[in-house]
Amino acid sequence: MIKDALHQQWLDDVDAYLEGRTTPQELETKGQSRAREVLDYVQERSAFYAGHLRSQAGSPSALPALDGVPFTTKDDLRCVGRSVCSLPFDQIAVYYETTGTTGLPTPCPRAAIDVETSGAYVQKAVADLYQSTFGTTNALTAIMGPSELYAFGDTYGEVCRNLGIPYVRLWPESPRVGLAKAAQLISDLGVRSLICSPAVALALARLYVSQGIDPRETAVGQIMVLGELCTPQMLSNIARVWNAHCTHGLYGSQEAHAVATGCANGNLHFSETNYLAEILPVPGMEGDVGELCLTMLVPGAKPLIRYRTGDLARLHSAEECGCGNRSRCLRVFGRVGDVMTLGGRQVVPALIESAVLGAAEWVSGYEVKIRTASDGSDHVEVSMVAGIGERSVAQVQEQMASQFGTSVQLQLEQSLDPRTETGAYISWKHARIRDQRESAL
Repeated sequence: MIKDALHQQWLDDVDAYLEGRTTPQELETKGQSRAREVLDYVQERSAFYAGHLRSQAGSPSALPALDGVPFTTKDDLRCVGRSVCSLPFDQIAVYYETTGTTGLPTPCPRAAIDVETSGAYVQKAVADLYQSTFGTTNALTAIMGPSELYAFGDTYGEVCRNLGIPYVRLWPESPRVGLAKAAQLISDLGVRSLICSPAVALALARLYVSQGIDPRETAVGQIMVLGELCTPQMLSNIARVWNAHCTHGLYGSQEAHAVATGCANGNLHFSETNYLAEILPVPGMEGDVGELCLTMLVPGAKPLIRYRTGDLARLHSAEECGCGNRSRCLRVFGRVGDVMTLGGRQVVPALIESAVLGAAEWVSGYEVKIRTASDGSDHVEVSMVAGIGERSVAQVQEQMASQFGTSVQLQLEQSLDPRTETGAYISWKHARIRDQRESAL
């Protein structure tokens, strides 16, 4: 494919950053310049932004180029559909859609410049991870995504081809594959690396155990997870269940592409050249945790301006990781809409998951229901497929109760509701934490 000058310049700039040839000052200056360029780009090419940016007064921003620019929300994208796009579909490289699990599906076309600038970060992260875990790229990999209309499979398929990593696509949701067939092929082929959601990693482990197979005795030595909230405790839990190195694959979305990529130390690193990031204050959140807001700088098929992701996040310096990646670390704590008051204090989904997983030796599935007790206080019911060692259920309940500030009822189960157990296998994003209090209805 012949690349135009702008496309090639973007690829050169991304490569220069990934190879350490860009200074922080150059990165900041270029980011501000490209923010102004992408604003002009979308105003000229996107029917939605042509009106949205001119007609609406925006909120202040800490980033000079974006000060006073209005936000773009998920509701905006659902309402306007294709009119947000900046290229006609006969000029794109590939078409995707959101899965529609949190609302109407929205179109997510990508131009070649989108695919390559985003993929460069994923490829660098994958190359580093395989060298860290295996010392080679000769490790058969199972790519396990939710559907063919999701970019996940293409992104990692292309990266594997570029790096010479052998791979097999195993869609657990496909009627011709399914979870049982996927598990069989993982064993029969000697798959060494999995790329999947946390829910699929746990669902596979449960299936193996039900068949009398210890997942720790398979050839799997590395698991890269993505697609749903995954706390450090969940990474450690999956690592114990499989006896494999587990880390993040990437954080992103159909709309925003690969926003951050994982490293061997279990952190996510921001794709610095491709976005400007803001952390918007959320009432009740302390410190530097807030809603992640992104401006996509790459002039592709559908750049979004001040896009409110709906995710609670924190950005912190790369030095806090120590893996050698120069990009800032991104920590995700769950959805803004899932923040709740529990035991008289505001908590994020990540805190609940961390408390549940921290109370057991291993967990292959859990569900949390929050109810109102007869005296009006909060009450937490936890169902787990888990091992708690020599401790009693009462002792584990007490540990959770002290962390939640509520009463807790723990039930150890052999299995859970199928939708909860399969999670992202069915819907890619499915909450394990359900607020069933009357005030939440």
